[in-house]
Parts: sequence; C-alpha cells; structure tokens
Amino acid sequence: MIKTTVKDNGFEGILLPGDGSKDRVVIVMSGSNGGMRLTKQCAMFYHRNGIPALALALFGTKGTQPFLDRVPVEFVENAIKWLKDLGYKKIGIDGMSKGSEMALIASSMFEDLSCVIVRVPSYFVSEGLVGKKKDKGPSGTSCWSYKGEELPYAPYKARTFNILKMFLEEKEMHIITFNKDKDIKPESIIPVERIKAPVLILSSKNDTVWPSYESGVYLENRLNEMTFGYEHKHIAYEYMSHAMLTKLPLIYKLAFKAERNNPKGCKKDREQMQNELLKWVNNVW
Repeated sequence: MIKTTVKDNGFEGILLPGDGSKDRVVIVMSGSNGGMRLTKQCAMFYHRNGIPALALALFGTKGTQPFLDRVPVEFVENAIKWLKDLGYKKIGIDGMSKGSEMALIASSMFEDLSCVIVRVPSYFVSEGLVGKKKDKGPSGTSCWSYKGEELPYAPYKARTFNILKMFLEEKEMHIITFNKDKDIKPESIIPVERIKAPVLILSSKNDTVWPSYESGVYLENRLNEMTFGYEHKHIAYEYMSHAMLTKLPLIYKLAFKAERNNPKGCKKDREQMQNELLKWVNNVW
C-alpha cells in the first residue's frame, strides 16, 4: 500500500497493489460522502480480486478542500501521471455517484484512461455543495474545476435543503426532489463522445438520491446515436439503492427503504454487480 499527498504528488490517494502486476490499475472514487472510507472500500474490492486500485480522494480529507466545491480535475490528471511513472501500462477509472461525474469528465479529457465504469451516474455537471449536516446546501459554484476555471454546471432550483426533514418524512435518504428538474444547459452536459475507452454504466431503478436510471438511459442513447467506437453497456438494477457498493455498511441499510424492504433482492443485485465489474475489467478491458 502506498499513500500519496496533494502536496507531494498533486492528489491524495491510497494505492492497493492487487496481485502486484503493472499491466493495469483502476482509479476509484466515491461520491458526496467525501473522505476516503468508502473510496478505499471500493478500491479494496479490486485489490482483493487481484486488480491494482488507487483510492482517490476528491474532498473532505486533510489534503483536499472540505466541501464538494470546485474540486480540481487535476487530481485525476496528476494521478494518471504518477501511475504511469510507476510503470502501470493501462489505467481505468471507476466513479460512483458524484464520482461518476468526475470519471466521465476525466475520461473525456484524458486519453490515457482506457476503461470507464460509472455507478449511479449523472450525465451532466451539477452545482457544488457546501456546509455540513443540516447546514448543507448549494455552493453557487461548480462541483469541478480545471486550471482554475469552474466547469459549466446545472444549478439546483432549491436553494436550501432540509435533509433531516425529508428523512423523517420519507423514512429514508430521499433527496431526489432536490436533484430532479435542474436547468441542464448544453454546456453542462459531459461530452462523453470524446471518451476513447469502453464504458460500463450501472444504474438503479430504485434510486432515491438522484435519477441515475434516467442518466444511464441518456448515456446509453447518446453513445448509440454517435456510433461510439468502443464497447458500452448499461445495466439497470431493479432493487439496489443509490448505495451501489459491493459491500454495504449497516448505516446504508438503515438509510434506504430499498435495502431494508428487499434485502434478498439487493444482495442478488450486488452479487451480479460484482461479477459485472470483474468481467468488464478482466474481459472487456
């Protein structure tokens, strides 16, 4: 295991060596939870299956900004350079939730990314989020930046979020109302046609955080319409919640009705997802 810092290498991450080979490596990112706990867990799945993985921090760590606000795309760019310098031949990327935005943005910009996986994705750039817990709300700025410039984004219509009230009313993490019906201008749509890699899209029909299924359909249709030159596949899961993790922590079982009400269906979806991730990395890539 190798740890990096923004100060030393231009990004913060933890490299897990898998089987020790340098044929390939997957950059892994989680979502608006921030920090490294879930990101490292996602990277650990690949590591335990013999695939080297870099858990990449986006925000909420000692070396990164505290909030999901103008996160530099250079984190991925610098990670690619660092991995190439270490001798890795092929570099893939796997982003979940907000991390899917970064994965699609980065793979549309950097041709060194030769495998793309997006879980519960968004096809456009959203406004950032600042604050903690009950004070969390729209930032008035983009989630992402490059070379000091904000990427064009779709703003939230609601300017305050009462997530606790919504949780008490719905008995789950149910914030899809905040994430629907954004003003999605053409410039905020991620140019996936520039990607030069196979793309695996994993969405949930039971998503109560944001409309990942609709985003998955949009991405699939766009790639089909442009006669995309690489393999691509969209899988929509029937039962699994927005928490598209290979192993679900207890807190997420409590946070989503889908996980509480149909644990067997969610478990089956997760097992299928694990197989799809490994098939994509081992056979398609």
